[in-house]
Amino acid sequence: MTFEKVTVVGLGLIGGSLAAALRESGEVGEVFGVERDSDSLSFSLENEIIDSGAREIGPAIWGSDVVIVATYVNNIAQVCGEVSGFVSSGTVVCDTGSVKAPIVRRMERGLQNIRFVGAHPIAGKETSGVRESWAGLFSGKRCVVTPIESTCPEALLAVKKLFWLAGSEVVEMDPKSHDEVFSLVSHLPHAVAYSLLGAVGSGGGERNLFDFSGGGLADFTRIALSSPEMWAGIFIENREALLSAIRGFAGKLGEIEKAVALGKVEDLEVLLREARDSGINKEKREENVRENKEN
Repeated sequence: MTFEKVTVVGLGLIGGSLAAALRESGEVGEVFGVERDSDSLSFSLENEIIDSGAREIGPAIWGSDVVIVATYVNNIAQVCGEVSGFVSSGTVVCDTGSVKAPIVRRMERGLQNIRFVGAHPIAGKETSGVRESWAGLFSGKRCVVTPIESTCPEALLAVKKLFWLAGSEVVEMDPKSHDEVFSLVSHLPHAVAYSLLGAVGSGGGERNLFDFSGGGLADFTRIALSSPEMWAGIFIENREALLSAIRGFAGKLGEIEKAVALGKVEDLEVLLREARDSGINKEKREENVRENKEN
């Protein structure tokens, strides 16, 4: 048995899927869930996603080897503070948020009785809630952990083991680099998707332009189906890196705008080809990584 007890706070898509994966692994004695929504908690119990649970953080989480905070990023630090009042000294606490630097900074400044490790499982889908959870969500996916100089090595290993049990490949990254990377590969695409749908939705007058859309717009629609409450918090928590990413995107879009305005087909072809080739090169790099692993 790797862990006697693991508590998951927040039984949404990520928290519920992680709880289900840990329970299915057979390496956790008890998976305890904390979820304020009574329907979600009942669903988790009835479908054996968790062994037991409660609606509030309290004495029932005592004895947890690891507490996973799977709430919206703007609530993580507050929830960790609540957790710290009901666990033994040195309990390992990790999160699942897609923003790391501000959370790690807050945790470093306080809550000395817990050992915090930032974590970000790179998995999900456009739908949310525990009813969308499944134990295989993290299988074969990466999880980024973001230790700093003061991070306890034993706590870091415990968090790595936890996500290994869920099927993840665990990689390390410093918090600032993590936020810069994900501002470009995750947060910016969501900002663009919401903006694009807003532009299309307001551009057709009385006509519903979405009735005429093809597969290209459908990809953006899928992204923008994600929770606005969740993404608003992510955007604000990672504001500096995201603003830099948005400005970079605006610059690239401005280059295309200028070429279109001037009617320069050759310039447009160069811009579009460069963008396309960067995507192709990414696919080739990923293919090489997969081949190296198999060999």
